Amino acid sequence: YSKWYRPFLHRLAHSFGTENYLTESSACHRAEVMSYTAMFGETMRANFAKAETVFCWGLNGLVNVYTLGQGLLQIHENGGRIVVIDPRMTHSAQQLADLYVRPRAGTDAALAHAIAFCILENGWQDQTFIDKYVHGFEQYKAYVETFTPERAEEITGVPAEHIRYMAKMLAEDPTSVIIPSNALTHRVNGFNTYRAVVSLSVLLGRIGSEPGLLPENESFCHSDGGFQSLELQFIDEVRPSGCKRAVGKERFPLWSDMVDEGQAMDLVRQMETGDPYPIKALACFGVNNRMYPESGRLLTAMDKTEFCFATDIFWTDVCSHADIVLPVCTSYERGEVKCYAGQFVNFTKPAIKPLYESRSDTDVICELARRMNLGDKLLEAGYDACVEYIFSPSGITDWEAVKNAPLPVPVPNAKPYVQGSFLEHIPTPTGKIELYSEMTAKYLHLGLTPLPEYVPEPKDPKYNFTFITGSRLPNAIHSRGHNVPWLRSLRPHPSVDICAADARDLGISQDDDVILESPVGRITAKANITEVANRGELLMFHGYKEANVNALLPIDHLDNHTGFPGYKQFFVSLRKV
Repeated sequence: YSKWYRPFLHRLAHSFGTENYLTESSACHRAEVMSYTAMFGETMRANFAKAETVFCWGLNGLVNVYTLGQGLLQIHENGGRIVVIDPRMTHSAQQLADLYVRPRAGTDAALAHAIAFCILENGWQDQTFIDKYVHGFEQYKAYVETFTPERAEEITGVPAEHIRYMAKMLAEDPTSVIIPSNALTHRVNGFNTYRAVVSLSVLLGRIGSEPGLLPENESFCHSDGGFQSLELQFIDEVRPSGCKRAVGKERFPLWSDMVDEGQAMDLVRQMETGDPYPIKALACFGVNNRMYPESGRLLTAMDKTEFCFATDIFWTDVCSHADIVLPVCTSYERGEVKCYAGQFVNFTKPAIKPLYESRSDTDVICELARRMNLGDKLLEAGYDACVEYIFSPSGITDWEAVKNAPLPVPVPNAKPYVQGSFLEHIPTPTGKIELYSEMTAKYLHLGLTPLPEYVPEPKDPKYNFTFITGSRLPNAIHSRGHNVPWLRSLRPHPSVDICAADARDLGISQDDDVILESPVGRITAKANITEVANRGELLMFHGYKEANVNALLPIDHLDNHTGFPGYKQFFVSLRKV
């Protein structure tokens, strides 16, 4: 569930004496942040409010990000142009796209490099901007000049003339903006793929001013409230010294440099092997094993620990393997502080009192600090006291007024971003935007690549379909909602999308039972014949307990830069039952 209590859990881990704070960011959004950090020294966001041409790269805004989708609809209705680049023919591709481009799965970096080739070939780059603000341009240029549109067509399946047309659209409209989706990072070359796409905005100088990429300063719980909070100090001031390094820090050193968390995708391996040290106990706050590759292995490893407790709002598989389960409140039963990009703060109000024995997550965290006598006086003082400390730079002094306010409250000390100010001090090792990442260059000996290289994924002939998972169902949130009958009725059976040509070759008809198999597992699903799927690719929604797609994903199918699983590009075979 949501991230609202993360700083409090992170502080509890430190007060307890461990660096082993791990979250679902190990497989969600953090690789996107790492990609930006490698290039800009901090995270960025695409501002498209004034754009007349928007490239949605891997982004299905109408389903995945509703507020963003509304903005795209407005641009479309006002006569703007929307380009959708996605191997899946998504809702956004069908309903928004003036141009729909369909690269083969995992080839986006090659497509981006070919667009860069066309920009450079025609002299459309902002060379003045590059000379002043960009590091590594010559190395980058030498690399992308090998990706002619004709070569990229062979790799991606996108016609060369379409590549040239996209480059012209992007370069000639000074308001054009690329919005890359974090779905690009869910491949074993995802870190480089994301950087390859973002590099196009750098070539055109669309950085630091709108429309374009702007810095996103996280005030609280990954939200930009327009002010610098004390969230990081709140976490760091009780950090233990001399304890063991967090899970995954040795295996993924770039992650270690950029992210103040363990890399959870290395947890199961360490639990199974005890390398570099054994894991003896787990505190699982809302943990869902189905997000893990080879999902069942986490449950098996949990059974071998000395102690494990879980908190959740539903009875999950993890709860069934825990020694103790603590029920926690839904958002209807508790209040929480939120801040928004419009520089507002809101303290939500519970709609009902907590049911049965449930307590809020932060109540559980603060009570654990008291019961274990950790000596953390601030955490022991409770949620409200911690919030007042974290938000003290905001200028808010009357928190009772914030709690009782009918609407979000403006932040007194919030300051709007000043256009162009990011370029005055770029927080990278070179002080410039890095097309050649010096942070990554430290690990050349480990196979990490400073340039955003395209690396093709080798395919085993036995597993001849590219499998794309992790897309969102409008009627479910990951695995949540699948047991609600009326929601489940919208897509009652786990089904795999396959194009008509591939189905015909295999003698498969609509709703046939089919078996999908990978080197590590197999599942059964219904065949859904649709042109949403490209030739040679299969699509399947995650979350179904009886057909868990992540049971097919090998546990070591990870990006060596970030540790992220390749949810959206691995390989399976398919046959009719």
